Amino acid sequence: MKFDIVGQLVRGVPFISVENARSLYELILRERITRILELGIAHGTATCYMAAALEELGRGSVTAVDLIEAQTWFKPSAEEQLVKARLAAFVQIVRMQTGYNWFLHDEIRRLTANDVCKPEYDLCILDGCKNWTIDGCAFFLADKVLKGNGWMIFDDYHWTYAAADARRDETDGVTHRKLSEAERSTPHVREIFELLVAQHPYYSDFYRTADGEWAIARKIPSREKTYTIHHRETFTGVAASILLGMKRRAKKLFGD
Repeated sequence: MKFDIVGQLVRGVPFISVENARSLYELILRERITRILELGIAHGTATCYMAAALEELGRGSVTAVDLIEAQTWFKPSAEEQLVKARLAAFVQIVRMQTGYNWFLHDEIRRLTANDVCKPEYDLCILDGCKNWTIDGCAFFLADKVLKGNGWMIFDDYHWTYAAADARRDETDGVTHRKLSEAERSTPHVREIFELLVAQHPYYSDFYRTADGEWAIARKIPSREKTYTIHHRETFTGVAASILLGMKRRAKKLFGD
């Protein structure tokens, strides 16, 4: 399904910008991504864009994971949007009692043979509870099922519990008032990306989108890493649109 068509079908439903939706759609087509894992789906708007790209490719599937109760929180639901767009055939929605980390447990168990987990996914999008403990763990778990050269995308880079206080007292089971001031005011996704992903020996080619909300990394073992904040509506064509680039040489893993 063409981008503009699916865009009309999900217009006005959060939580993905048109610019990031186009980036995601183009990434799937350009890299010919066919196995996608989406952790946290809300209304399923991003899910619809990904499914539309897979329909254009003529193959592939999205495994989209969220809480059972989230289906009642978000209206329209992901299921309803996919049916409306006639894209449900490209998506398997998995509803979990306690969240996506136990789903990742089940996937690692399913994909493990002879003490080795064979990765299955080309792209993982982490767009869930935005919590250091939960999503920090989710990154390491998702890494086990992500193929080499696969992509990892993190949403809500600057989100904080403090900013959410005006709207609610709890986010995805985490009570704001029980957190320390540092936990409330610090963007957890930013900390995960900078302290866990960017320092991981098997990830490089780091990007942040111009709107500041997405952080992207590729699973490529490398001694030389690049970290780029780029000035474009999409993260394609990065070389022609660098706003700030910093190249740094990673330390050798085992000495020299």
